[in-house]
Amino acid sequence: MIRRFIFATIVLLSLQVQAVVVVNTAGQLHDKVTNLGITELTVKGTMDARDFYFIVENLTKLNTVDLSQVQVVACHTDEPRYWTQDFADAMLPAGAFADMDLTGVNLPAALTAIGKGAFSGCDKLTSISFPTTLVSIGDYAFAGCSAISTITLPASVTTVGHGAFMRCSSLTSLTVAPSSRLCRLEETALMDCPALTTVNLGANVQSVGDRALAGTGVKNLNLTASSNLAEMGDWVMVNTPLQEVQLPSSLTSLGDGAFLYDKALSSVKLGGQVSHLNDYLLAGTALAGNMDFTGVNSLGDYVLYNVSTLSVVELPATVTWIGSYAMAGMTGMRSMISNAESVPALGENVWAGVNQPAIPLTVPAASVNSYKAADQWKLFKFGNSWLRGDVNGDGEVNIADINALINIILGNIADAETMLRADVNEDGEVNVGDINALVDIILGPSHLASPEVETGDLLRLADVSMRPGDERTLTLELDNAGAYSALQCDITLPQGLTLVGVSASQGNEKAVRGMDDFTTRTLTYSMNRREFDSEDHAAVLSITVRADAALACESDIVLSQVVLADNDNVAWHAADYVARVSNTTGIDDLTAVADRVWVEGRILCVETRNGGTARITAINGTSHTFAAEQGVNRHELEPGFYVVTINNKSYKIAIQ
Repeated sequence: MIRRFIFATIVLLSLQVQAVVVVNTAGQLHDKVTNLGITELTVKGTMDARDFYFIVENLTKLNTVDLSQVQVVACHTDEPRYWTQDFADAMLPAGAFADMDLTGVNLPAALTAIGKGAFSGCDKLTSISFPTTLVSIGDYAFAGCSAISTITLPASVTTVGHGAFMRCSSLTSLTVAPSSRLCRLEETALMDCPALTTVNLGANVQSVGDRALAGTGVKNLNLTASSNLAEMGDWVMVNTPLQEVQLPSSLTSLGDGAFLYDKALSSVKLGGQVSHLNDYLLAGTALAGNMDFTGVNSLGDYVLYNVSTLSVVELPATVTWIGSYAMAGMTGMRSMISNAESVPALGENVWAGVNQPAIPLTVPAASVNSYKAADQWKLFKFGNSWLRGDVNGDGEVNIADINALINIILGNIADAETMLRADVNEDGEVNVGDINALVDIILGPSHLASPEVETGDLLRLADVSMRPGDERTLTLELDNAGAYSALQCDITLPQGLTLVGVSASQGNEKAVRGMDDFTTRTLTYSMNRREFDSEDHAAVLSITVRADAALACESDIVLSQVVLADNDNVAWHAADYVARVSNTTGIDDLTAVADRVWVEGRILCVETRNGGTARITAINGTSHTFAAEQGVNRHELEPGFYVVTINNKSYKIAIQ
């Protein structure tokens, strides 16, 4: 019993000695702390850089440090540290606690600066409280502190350095105290903090550096309270789930690619003083409606590249220059307005991929002839402000407009504006020639149905089994609750299946055009407005297909961009439908083919049972490989044609 008591006493004393309190004189901490295994340290008195480097190099088991009663004094060291031998008063030296297992720190009460990388890599540090005297936080000071969840800066802080809080993966918010004096958030300051959703920079911040908020989780960025903010750097918000941006009226400069491919971004308010939209600024975003470009003088290269959701572009009278490919790929554009009396100069291929002849351009009356004579501008549709082919006036061109046009041809009364819209071929008459012209527009690659599903009714196709050499007629059926008299859809066949023919249900007209090697757009309509059979699974269209040896063991036929039109000339957008195709060539083939490749929207899907290395080769010859794991692997691709090779078998796919 006595031995147990003595042993317990020794253990207790051993645990107690892990927590040490010392009164220090600057430079003497190595003499004050002799037990290098301590876990808690409280220091009073004075410290300088030599003491901090003693801690970081020797007290490796330290968990908590209380320096609240310490005065940090200047010193000169014989050995350079972080490229300097001189250290200032009231400053936590560079790398002071770098990569330590600290969980808590109380900083000196009179501290004014935190040096470079002072806490970098302290991945167990859960919180930090800053003294009200703190003025600056150095570069990478807290980089990689992955356990910190919130940061509140005192009003005294004026500068947050490069990468100061980058890769703080648990950080959810950064806010400043009222009357904050923060004026500069340096580049990459909060980069790659995916949990960060709340950012408050205060009223006095003047600049936000390059990539400062890149890779964060911010969805709604409202900086209107930052009334002194003048500039935001390059790529400042790339790779974020950003949905809405409101910028202050003080802002004058936004860097290159500030919101590049933030694919959820639908609304941006620039504030009115940004005169130049830098290169790639809004490329690949989801801007919608009519964006306000007030105050803009020039647009850089690729500034709205592939913004396919923006329907109206209205440029202010101040615009004088539009850069190369600035609006290329804006396939959702329905109206172009320029208020500039002098025709803005253009870079190369400003509207590449946009069906300009179908888009009305509105310009000042006195400038019409100048725009008509100007290179690239002259390709727009001049005259009436409506979208060519939009007979029913709903802002889209689809099968419902054919119904509206047939309605007029059959003698139904329409107002004067609708009659003008119905003259699709602009020959002064409304007749079957306009139907042909409208069919050509709808079958054009730039006129796709809206992706938003508006009805639960479906265009269906039964699964099918085929052998190479088989030719089969497949029926597309309408599973509907509503009554429709016309439809359009894209039919995408897999490699190894060829479209031989298309036929409409009895009494209906059809129009067909191949969009690429895989996809065919079809229109079906009735010249007497006869509705499809109201029974469930009514056959409305048939396709004949032929299989060859390239048909995979399992593949898909996809019905997409489905539009159903009723007799009130309303378009209803239906969901996509996928039918499975099985290659029934025998058990040997079925067991040999262990992979499947298909497309879901812009997502390439590679399914493999055995794994392997897959190669994706684009039409321009560029390629890359990835390790395909067992199961379904998904990769997002830009529109185009690709060849996917896995386990010595190639699959040609198209991303629309």
